[in-house]
This record gives sequence, structure tokens and C-alpha cells, in this order.
Amino acid sequence: MDVDIRVHGGTIQSSTGSCRGDVLIKGEQVVGIVAWDHPVPAKSQIDATGKYVFPGLIDLHAHTRQPGYEYKEDFLTCSQAAAAGGFTAIADMPNVEPPTTIVALFEEKRKVAEKSFITDWGHLVSPTDPNEVPRFAAAGVTGFKIFQVSGGYPHDPRLAMGDPAQIYAAFSRIAKTGLHCSVHPCSQTLMDQMTADTLAAGAPHSMETFSKLYTEDVIWSSAVAVLLELQRVTGVRMQCLHTHSATSLKMIRAAKARGQRVTAAIDPKYYHLTMQDLAEQGGRAAPGGFVTEDAARMDEIWRSLNDGTIDAIDTDHAPHSLEDLEVFRKDPWHGPWGNPQYDYILSLILTDVHAKKMDLASVVRLMSESSAKLIGIYPRKGALQVGSDADLVIVDLDAEVIATDEATYTKCHWTPYRGRRLKGKPVLTMRRGEVIAKDGKVVGRPGTGRYISGVPQA
Repeated sequence: MDVDIRVHGGTIQSSTGSCRGDVLIKGEQVVGIVAWDHPVPAKSQIDATGKYVFPGLIDLHAHTRQPGYEYKEDFLTCSQAAAAGGFTAIADMPNVEPPTTIVALFEEKRKVAEKSFITDWGHLVSPTDPNEVPRFAAAGVTGFKIFQVSGGYPHDPRLAMGDPAQIYAAFSRIAKTGLHCSVHPCSQTLMDQMTADTLAAGAPHSMETFSKLYTEDVIWSSAVAVLLELQRVTGVRMQCLHTHSATSLKMIRAAKARGQRVTAAIDPKYYHLTMQDLAEQGGRAAPGGFVTEDAARMDEIWRSLNDGTIDAIDTDHAPHSLEDLEVFRKDPWHGPWGNPQYDYILSLILTDVHAKKMDLASVVRLMSESSAKLIGIYPRKGALQVGSDADLVIVDLDAEVIATDEATYTKCHWTPYRGRRLKGKPVLTMRRGEVIAKDGKVVGRPGTGRYISGVPQA
């Protein structure tokens, strides 16, 4: 057997279990999985002794901020942070300037992005014009993204789709393409009314008040209830994002049991960032703290992560400058908020493994396999099998990490986990047979990432 690279001495982890073995790579593909002592020569060898070998992580919820907001992040810096964090493929969102609402803008964005990406990458576009949906599909988009939330950037009012009739029209067209549609649920008018009532009752115009309102269960669950009905009628493949509402999770679990084509994702700010983080770090931590104070909701989140109700841990990697966050402090309803996640998210989740909150098989399912299946590229990606792309991340489970701003690759150069002691980290990231990050340093070449079109599924 002709082998270019042998990843030797590690434990290969999948969504169903682990095994000791070596990964054999030729060119861009895995060509064999063999025992450690199996005599197959290779041109080079990577030592994974004592470490775990995961499929490369895949994230379908990134904000590269390009075009229009490159001072926050851009294609290169986003993919550098992703590579450092163990990701080999990501997909970014349409809330840029101009927003990706027509095919011409998608094609222009793709042409620029292909010069910069280190990871493989895709793009979710906005279906605000249902007539554009089949054209998007023909142009090779990765999928679609609907925002029900509206306000100030990053929740662009031009992209907000709160009317059920508008969503129904988009779902109907998207269902015919066989591609998936991610949705940021929100009952915006209910949020507006509850805001008015709360402020009129004397609550301060503060981050804490905003965060409490924004994470109110009913604002999310009432939206998800309508979305599930529209999905049932249209048959669209719908992924619910930000699924931290306990009522929403119970409804999604029931919908899955009925056979509806629904998946769910959660990002870590809703169950890892606390009220203390909000108090100490301000806009870096908003808005998740109020969720972590609700024990019943946290129990439901952990149940859903482990029983398959939640399919993916995505990142919602959402960089803003520290100057932006000062605007948020003054006006949380209109100022920009969100936080970068790529640099430390895998260490964060591995710390959960050490705390016995989930196992390694669940990490692979939640952070790699499920997303690959959603966009129709499994097992080419999201797995380590013969014929799979040689996308992998070598993980040192025992390494301890203290999160710092200075060590980040994201362009905004801060992390909401600053000062946290984490256990476990990626030590090597390989994308299609090429090492793109090693020992915390990005070594991948800009422009070597490859675009990923979504694969229609009947």
C-alpha cells in the first residue's frame, strides 16, 4: 500500500466508540485504519501516542463578518481561529454588508473567500426572496439561514422574517431543493412587548435586563411552536439554532418522535457563560447568564445533549471589537453583541467530558458527524473511514489550558472564557491530508480551503 502519512499510536474516536489504531493517508484521503503494529511503511509519520484522534470538527454557524465588517473578523482570521481550535470545515452566515440575499452577492462573496480560507468552508444564504431560492440551490449554496430576530446589527432588520406566511413561502421553496434551512427562532413582537412592560415597571435599561428578557423561555418556545408546524406542513429540513429553551427542547423531542425532519443545535454561551461572567466581563458574556441560573432549564439542556434531541454543538462564532461591546453596554437592544468561540470551544467541551457531563463519542457526534450529515457530506467528512477526507484533529485530553486573550487567532483578540482553567486541547489539525495547525500555531496556507456545496437530500 502506498501511504503518504501514518498517524501513529493514537486512539481513534468515533460517535459510536473508540479503538486503538493508526490512520493511513494518501493524498487527501484516508486509505486505511490499521493496528499500531501493522507493518505498513509511510513517507512520513505523525506521533499521536497517548492522544485521541477525532474526525475534523465541523461548524455550520460562523460569522466571518466579511464583507462589510472586516474590522471585527475576516475570512482568513476566522479560518485561522477555526483551524487552531480543531475545525476543518465551517459555514458562515448571510448577515454581512451587503447581506447575502441574491445569487450575484453569493457568487461575489465566494470568489473573494476562496483566496483566504484555510479550512474548507461553505455559506448559508438568506431566503428573504423565495423566488431566489431555486437559483441559490443551482449556484451551489451550502444551505439557508432565517433570522426571526430583528433589531440592531448583527440582527439585521433587512433579514428578519417574523411573519409565518413569509417563512412558509421560504420553507416551501427550500423543501423542493432538498437543502437544509437553519433558523434563529424568536417571537420578536413578544420580545418588544415584554421589553416595554419591563422597562415601564422600572427595570433598568441594562445588559442584565436585556439578557433576562432575551432568554425568556416563551420568546423562544412560541416561535419554535410555529416553526414546527410550518416544517410539518412543508417538509423542509429545518435546524433550530440556539435551542436553550426547555419548552422548545421538549417540543423538538416530540417532533422528532413523530418523524419530523427537525434537528437542533445549541451554542455554548447559553449553558457555559454565567451571571458572574456577565457581571465581571460585561458584553463579553451576554446573554447566556440567565439560562445558567435556571436549574430546570440546564437539566433539560444536558438531557438533550446526551439523548440526541440536540444534534449539534455549534459555535455561533460572533466576533465584535471591544469598542463594539461598549456600545452594547449602553444600549443592549440595539448595540452589537456576541462572542468569538473557535479558539477555546473544544477545550471547553472536553472539560465537560472530564466533569462526566458527556462522553467523547457524544463530542464527535455533536461537533462533527451531525453537521456533516445535515449538509449531505457524511462520511466524506465527519468520519475517519477508508475513503473519507483526511480531516482530523489530534486531542491531548490531559493538557491543561488557561484561556487568554493574547493566545487567540480571532481578529478581535478576546475570548469570553478569559481566565478559565480548561482541560483538554487540540494539538494538531489536519485538513485533507495537510496539517493546518500544530501545537497552537496555525501553519495552513490561505486559499487552500475548498468550498462545500450542500448536497440535496430527498
